[in-house]
Amino acid sequence: MAGVGVDLIGLVGRDGELAELAAFLDAIGTGGAALLLTGDPGVGKTALLDAAAELAVAKGIRVIRGSGVEYETDIGFAGLHQLAAPLSRELERLPPAQREAIEVALGLGAGPPPSRIAVLNAALSLFAMAAEEQPLLLVVDDFHVVDEASRSAMGFVARRLAGHRIGLLGARRGEFGGAFQPAGMAEFEVAPLNEASALRLLSRRFAHLPRRVLRTVARDAQGNPLALLEFAGATAAHDDRRGSGTGWGSGPGRDVRALYAARVERLPQATRDLLLLAALEGFGDIAVIEAAGGPGVLDGLAPAERDHLVMVAQDGHTVRFRHPLVRSAVVDGSTGEQRRGAHRRLADALVDQPERRGDHLARATTAPDEEVAALVELAARSSLRRGDAAGAITRLRRAAGLSPDHAVRRRRLSLAAYVAAWVAGHLEISHEIMREVRDGEPADLSPAAAAAAGFLVLVTEGDADTAHALVMKAIERDPTASGPPPAETEVALFTLTLAGQYSGRPEHWRPLVDLLARFPDASPAGAVSLGRVHHAPGATTDDALRALDEEIARLKDQAEADVVVRTALVASYLDRLPGCREAVSRVIRDGRDGGAVGSSMPALIFVALDHLHAGRWQSSAQAAAELIALCEETGYHLFAQVGHYVAAMVAAQRGDLDQCRAHCERIWGWSRPRGLRRMENCAHQAAARAALGAADFETAFRHATAICAPGELPPFNPEALWSAPDLVEAAVRSGRPDQARRHAEAVRAAGVERLSSRFALSSATITAMTARPEDAVARFEAALAVPDTEQWPFEVARAHLAFGETLRRQGLNRDARVRLAAARDRFERLGAASWQARAEAELRATGMTRTARGTSGTPLTPQELEVARLAAAGLSNPEIAVRLFLSPRTVSSHLYRVFPKLGITSRAALRDALDALAPEPPSARP
Repeated sequence: MAGVGVDLIGLVGRDGELAELAAFLDAIGTGGAALLLTGDPGVGKTALLDAAAELAVAKGIRVIRGSGVEYETDIGFAGLHQLAAPLSRELERLPPAQREAIEVALGLGAGPPPSRIAVLNAALSLFAMAAEEQPLLLVVDDFHVVDEASRSAMGFVARRLAGHRIGLLGARRGEFGGAFQPAGMAEFEVAPLNEASALRLLSRRFAHLPRRVLRTVARDAQGNPLALLEFAGATAAHDDRRGSGTGWGSGPGRDVRALYAARVERLPQATRDLLLLAALEGFGDIAVIEAAGGPGVLDGLAPAERDHLVMVAQDGHTVRFRHPLVRSAVVDGSTGEQRRGAHRRLADALVDQPERRGDHLARATTAPDEEVAALVELAARSSLRRGDAAGAITRLRRAAGLSPDHAVRRRRLSLAAYVAAWVAGHLEISHEIMREVRDGEPADLSPAAAAAAGFLVLVTEGDADTAHALVMKAIERDPTASGPPPAETEVALFTLTLAGQYSGRPEHWRPLVDLLARFPDASPAGAVSLGRVHHAPGATTDDALRALDEEIARLKDQAEADVVVRTALVASYLDRLPGCREAVSRVIRDGRDGGAVGSSMPALIFVALDHLHAGRWQSSAQAAAELIALCEETGYHLFAQVGHYVAAMVAAQRGDLDQCRAHCERIWGWSRPRGLRRMENCAHQAAARAALGAADFETAFRHATAICAPGELPPFNPEALWSAPDLVEAAVRSGRPDQARRHAEAVRAAGVERLSSRFALSSATITAMTARPEDAVARFEAALAVPDTEQWPFEVARAHLAFGETLRRQGLNRDARVRLAAARDRFERLGAASWQARAEAELRATGMTRTARGTSGTPLTPQELEVARLAAAGLSNPEIAVRLFLSPRTVSSHLYRVFPKLGITSRAALRDALDALAPEPPSARP
């Protein structure tokens, strides 16, 4: 240490800790490092932070310091503000979008609300830019009381330090546990000093005290360095040389605070008032403190500085308490009226910062006051726009507590409960708030309260009946439920639509349809639009589609997770998820980094579906697995069922029948007792798709018709539309052509082909499958000519397969091979094993295969070989006939010729005989 000119003589007994910090600082210069010191109050964490900062400066590292403040934990990004404020020069050099994001988040500028992930990325870029010229050390004391948004930001930075010369060094009290340790920061526990080190420290600082007194102090302080110094200082001040014992009593941390309290109490009143302003202001901003205290107030700092209770930065802009316990002693030693007065003065000094002003006004107000409550609610909405859901919830609850009107109070609490459940993902907090809403007033919930209560019971218990009853009753009683829906009614309508959507039962969606008719056309992402699209997608107007496309284009600048999720929800029914991909992924990243966890669950649904339709099945399965795990962890059991549906669809299309069945059973087991027909239909869709891949057309028809009857596309049943190709194909291949035609006609009548290229392709394909033989080829060619279909690779492959099967049935083997080979290759690229096998079987049936010889030396024809393989797999003659478009009599004739060629006399011997065949060179039969 001496080699770098740093005097750390006061840190006795900390050789191990200092070596750890030196290694940490060395790591900064080679690619970044993050470390969190933990330990009891007064154990020396702050002193070690000071030593690290001093040593860093000596090593040429730039140091920026911040600290958590227990009275400011609900001010979003307050801790980040302390670290970013000194980097104004670097902030100006950030790209405009990043600069705007962090300035808006920190209240330094105006602009559209940024997402939390945008703020976190901007913060990382800011620190990385600062570290380009000189390594950067960010030091954060009292990490356990840093606001949640800043803690999230610091964790985000800590996990991405590789390649950057940035160090993040924090300290927190050990009793707060791991919840206050951001991922990416290693922990290092700071232990009390041993007895020898404690005595050595006391001997250096208090050599004039008798040894017996020092031993008594060492015993009472229990190795806590701050307690050692303060106890000994108090003993020396009172000239206690009798060695009778100091009697400090119940623990060094509490007793040191008492000593600090005594020192604060001896200060002049003006100084104590100024320290109270500084403690409650939280940022140490001398300009704000001076504005709150009045001209000349800063002169009062001198006594506290002389007593080493506070330190003023060299630039004169900030003041810092010597130790967090000093700040606590200042606040604890003040009266309630003194604190309220300080908060009022700070509010007056913060007129240009609405969130902080609202917080101070709330703390200064004891009686209900609507004017203050309204300001706090505005601050809450500002927090929500900045991506600070936790801060929004806290402020809404505070605003509710200040509301004179009970109805307004319930509205604010209900909104807080809804944000907690839908955006933040905090179900326990949401339930707690709803208990407050219901306290003493169990009946006649407002639309906002009903929406929050209904949403909770729907997503956690899957109780669509209760959710629908609660919200429908509240909306019917609400006199404002006409014209454009106000914010509270909009939330209620959204919850009501979700209940009807997942239920899928007429008793839920019919009243909703009648209710929606009372409202005019709404925004594309509004609840009214969602309800109408879900009711009848084909009725969506061209104007509505254009408006939705414009809304999707604006998502790149949209920070509110709620808006992103609702837009993507409407888009998912109209095949427009690819345009939402970037915004939805941003919501998920935000949730992973501690932001909108609640919103990240539906966002994961959309990402999983987007990957599924685009043929990125591994990514789809991973998103579904993440969704299921997150839902099980947080209690959002309804959304987990959607995760199982996506996983089942991936397994179905891959040909993993056991996996598909397992996920479907999970859905049926959870959804059937709750009457959630929508989720039951989802499982039937996956089961039908899996059966089709395995060429089990009877089973596929049974599952597809469980969703809807042939020729019907019921309202509020999107799976009926999505599974229409499955039903038609199963009907055609199981000998039900009339039912297949009826269903194809119903799809055409629905008018969905203009919604997207996927719907257009599916509609054209099932039209071709059910066309007259002389028209089929032209119909299939028209289907495959639909533009912009390559983004739906599975549907395109299915169209090629169906076309090839039709051509083979018509005896056009050469043309059939082209289509079937295209289908096989596409299925192979997708990893659709069972569907690939179907295409290969059809190819073999055209003669494009390897011939095989039986034991008699007579080769099997391609048709005989395919019949033999299907018979060996256990299919009956009628089933083989359906599969190969033959008559049962023809199948029987083939088998009659196969048995002697293979040298067997029964079907039971087919499998072994086929396994023993030796392949020959490929046949070139036409």
